Amino acid sequence: MKKIEFKHLQQRITWQNLIVAIITILAMLIGCSHTEKVLVPPKVELNAYNKIGVIEFSTNAEDDVRQYVTQNFIQNVQSAQPGTRILELGSQENVLGSIRRNELDFETIKTIGEKYHVDAVIFGHLQVSEIKPKVKVLTVPKSVHATAYIEALLSTRLLETDSGATLWTNATTGKISVANVNVIEKGLFNIGISDPKEKYGKLVPELVYLNTMDFRAQYEYRKVK
Repeated sequence: MKKIEFKHLQQRITWQNLIVAIITILAMLIGCSHTEKVLVPPKVELNAYNKIGVIEFSTNAEDDVRQYVTQNFIQNVQSAQPGTRILELGSQENVLGSIRRNELDFETIKTIGEKYHVDAVIFGHLQVSEIKPKVKVLTVPKSVHATAYIEALLSTRLLETDSGATLWTNATTGKISVANVNVIEKGLFNIGISDPKEKYGKLVPELVYLNTMDFRAQYEYRKVK
């Protein structure tokens, strides 16, 4: 009887030792985990498409801004994913006119793919609004200098031409201050800069950079064992 009880006691001790060993190993594994900087692939892989058509971005600002924001977008895309094949299709008006369509619906996107032999189409819109300036210096009538802010919203879309389906969309906002603001007749405000690169400064490049983040591989800190 005593021998049987002693045998059962040995078995209990053995299982207890095994459980303790497992817990110890798990604790060591958890304790060995550390944080590393890991390169994460882009959310949107553009190399899945042989050729991408880009329609010149529309805007409610000056016509010069359309090409400015479009070229910034193309440069950022090809910088993020070198080797991306892009075909510049021109303005939305010209593209629609060439295929006798009135709007960019899914049938139009499919037709663009067939005509220009592109697998996807990117287009966007830059909406610019000017906040009422705060007058700083009063000199003479019709020449009041002030400080203002320009706000902008850049919205973009990537559509597949085979199906017309939306593959990706994004929108980014930004704001900059403008120093050269004048008050003209009837209380209207005029920004005395004609060059869009000078007028909008870093606003357009920063908007485009943020808008194209999904096309970039990025580093993240993650726990690894």
